[in-house]
Amino acid sequence: MLRRVVRKAAKVMSLVAERTSAAIFQVSLLLDLGPRAYAVRRQSLRRWRAYDGATFMNGISTSLTSSRALGWYRVEGKPLVVAVHGAARADLDGWLAEVHRELGAQLILAEPLAGCAGRLPRQAWTVLDSADYESLDLPSVLHTMHRLHRNWDLVLIDVSHPLPSSEDLIRLQYAAHEYHPEELAGFVSPAYRTTEGVMAGYQFDRRTGEVIGSPVGTRDYGQDSIARYVLTAAAHGFYATSAAIDRVDVPGRHLAGLDLDGQVAQLVRQGWAGNVRTLCFAPVVFDVGTCPKIVLSDESRRSLMQRVVTDDGGRVNVIFVLPATSISGGIRAVLEIANGLADRGIATEVWSLQDAPDWFDLLVPVRTFDSYSDLLLSLRNADAIKVATWWESAEIVWLGAVNHGMAVYLIQEFETWFFPDDPIGQAAVAASYRHEFIGLTEASYQQHELEQIGAKATMIPHGYDSSVFKVLPDWPREHDTVLALGRSFFQKNFAMTARAWKSMGERRPELLLFGTEPDILADERVDYRVRPRDPEVNELYNTATVFVQTSRHEGFCLPVLEAMAAGCPVITTDSHGNRDFCKDGENCIIVPQDDTDALVSAIEHLLGNPEEQERLRRGGLATAARYTWPVVLDSVAEFYRGVAKSGAEGAVFIDEVSEGNAN
Repeated sequence: MLRRVVRKAAKVMSLVAERTSAAIFQVSLLLDLGPRAYAVRRQSLRRWRAYDGATFMNGISTSLTSSRALGWYRVEGKPLVVAVHGAARADLDGWLAEVHRELGAQLILAEPLAGCAGRLPRQAWTVLDSADYESLDLPSVLHTMHRLHRNWDLVLIDVSHPLPSSEDLIRLQYAAHEYHPEELAGFVSPAYRTTEGVMAGYQFDRRTGEVIGSPVGTRDYGQDSIARYVLTAAAHGFYATSAAIDRVDVPGRHLAGLDLDGQVAQLVRQGWAGNVRTLCFAPVVFDVGTCPKIVLSDESRRSLMQRVVTDDGGRVNVIFVLPATSISGGIRAVLEIANGLADRGIATEVWSLQDAPDWFDLLVPVRTFDSYSDLLLSLRNADAIKVATWWESAEIVWLGAVNHGMAVYLIQEFETWFFPDDPIGQAAVAASYRHEFIGLTEASYQQHELEQIGAKATMIPHGYDSSVFKVLPDWPREHDTVLALGRSFFQKNFAMTARAWKSMGERRPELLLFGTEPDILADERVDYRVRPRDPEVNELYNTATVFVQTSRHEGFCLPVLEAMAAGCPVITTDSHGNRDFCKDGENCIIVPQDDTDALVSAIEHLLGNPEEQERLRRGGLATAARYTWPVVLDSVAEFYRGVAKSGAEGAVFIDEVSEGNAN
């Protein structure tokens, strides 16, 4: 605890020093420029800072708008070299002159294009004598940069495609320097648009071992407008900062025999090895006839496929990355899985932005970090299977597995549901589902949602602790009590339960609630149990006549399964993630979403019908028996061992576990 206080105090002192230094810089700038020039500069900065977008905790941002880029460039623009290759065209001379005039760019031309430089000042261009005159040779370009244009940025343009605007090049530069400024400025590529649609960068498919264009799928959430880091890139529009050019070296023997796209891909891979990132800045889209096909070198493919994820004793290492350890069904499922894997001989840890939970008996170590950035620095050095448990942690896990370990995405629900009125949030969520991940989900509904965006996941359902949630033989069950989870979170739709119950007037039964919000419903017939431990929750399931859960959406809906295991008849809505085990009329009653009258009718029907209660109780117990954690965790452990095996062998991942235990 003391160490964390000291760390935070040090960060505060560092921030004060940084702001003091910034203030001193502004004063010195005022003295250097004079009041008028300084005011003009500050006005420009204020103008582009006024255009705000969204920036999430993991660093994903949509704030780098065109207007901000142009404002930034007027103040902070970097000198730029444009290296041009491809077939000559009639309008090329005008485009070259425009790029030089508007950006002050220097041009490197493949030799056949020298005749298109007639409108340029002679000092503005250089002819590159390359082995292949229509395509630039990357070593020769970099050599020219080192000799003539040290400390200049570079962009590669294939003029066989439609010519990009100067504004597009400015936006690439802006992204290269400002998307993640605390990291070393690196490489950026645009998205490509063909007649078939937009391709927002390339992905490496762990299940096939091939490079593919980012899949569009059949449902568009706007994911192809979200900037995201990529493991490889093509040459057209490839932007490199001077810092990255200085930092990343690629021996010529690694580039021999490769075309320019292959050479750029090799440069990108070498950059990632030194933690120089490559960003596909998808808001900038270049029109192309066809998207370049990237074929990785054998060395690059091997480095991506063959990974060590075991400790010195040969045990598989698994690290679950959690944003928090507070009370929730999803977090509890992760902690149950962590305990279960450890019990099955897998070295397991939880890394989180919060301390170890005080509400769950967690048997594995917890490492706590102040921020995702701090967590990433340690995560990227670990030889382990690194598991994202929430869409924001997916970006961190992906970055942490670029060079070491393997990335798994534990998908408890497709989190676009958390952003019902926020298209930017939905787009950012959908963009987090990459083919470098090996996906694992607990419900077939999520599999279907993922297929719509071109993603795949193995399905293994969650389970429940049968040693806790069970029938208590001697426990008296009430004949007129409704139990529900008292949470105001919009997805849980407790308002539907409350409306139905209140509409029953004097006929309303006792309402037993549990959770962390005791003020959610005030009534003399409401009994709210605050933060009950699991054994107490099981007693509530054994007490109530019926359990009601009216969620709009669930990834799995574990409370319904726990109620079944405790022999409590269930009324629920179709909340998607419960479809695999909730069968209307067999083990529960399913009522339509927001149909208050139907819910009232179902409650009254069950309260007055002991035979129906008993029939649903038997169906629920039979269902629950198939979902106990021991049964489920055997399959989960098998899944992670299969992931480790594929990494050790450098082989594609093939599902070798059951498609679920809910048959």
